[in-house]
Amino acid sequence: MKSRSDKQLLYKDAAHLTKDCDPEGYSADGAPIVPCGLVAWSLFNDTYTISVNKKAIEVNKKDIAWQSDKNKKFGNDVYPRNFQNGNLIGGAKLNASIPVHFSLSSTSNIFTTSTSIFF
Repeated sequence: MKSRSDKQLLYKDAAHLTKDCDPEGYSADGAPIVPCGLVAWSLFNDTYTISVNKKAIEVNKKDIAWQSDKNKKFGNDVYPRNFQNGNLIGGAKLNASIPVHFSLSSTSNIFTTSTSIFF
């Protein structure tokens, strides 16, 4: 599925590049959505509980994004704009003061699948 703008995610001056973002390119008032497209609306977080001898083991979720994605796909000066300001709500809530590259590579997502693994 395309439904995203790679250039918009990389360059702060590319907010207007939404032609590949249908059906989520513009807000109700016609302003471009950053990040646009259905890909940004489908963030999720799988949550796992891992135990050994009934003792939970903490899983480190820090810095789980690929460096190539962080360095080459997402600009560090691109901030969310007009994201979830309309009637349609989906995906994660993105903080407009946090760059998109950090938001999309962290665990602040919408869907949660919980799984327990015991050893």
